[in-house]
Amino acid sequence: MIRPFVVPLAKRSSGAAAVEFALAATVFLLLTFSIIEMALLVYSYNTIGHAARECVRYAIVHSPTSSNPATTSQIQNVTIGFADLLSPNQLTASGIAVTWPVDARLPALQDAQCVISLNYTLRIPFLPLVTLPLSVTARMLVSQ
Repeated sequence: MIRPFVVPLAKRSSGAAAVEFALAATVFLLLTFSIIEMALLVYSYNTIGHAARECVRYAIVHSPTSSNPATTSQIQNVTIGFADLLSPNQLTASGIAVTWPVDARLPALQDAQCVISLNYTLRIPFLPLVTLPLSVTARMLVSQ
């Protein structure tokens, strides 16, 4: 018996694997890039946290009452140097606030406080851009 050369269209499935791969790959890649973006967000938060601690350490050593005082702009520039692992121009001096509040527990002494604010934009494929405000505060007693 001779088999028919033309197979009916209902029995063909040659393109089904390509469609299934396209759907599965889209979901997999979206999930992968989302995880990478969240890791970068945590990395940025950790970096500005480290920069805030270094800002306060520099400020307590170079406080206005020390023998070698530093200006606020000098402290901000040192802080930006510690956050250099972030993408260029992401952290600016306007996002760094250095203050000298009085310590409530030790009224005769003052603290150095550094607040770093950063707007982080999530870039996940196929989703709208979302900006998350990150803020870190570090505070230490000024050395005498």
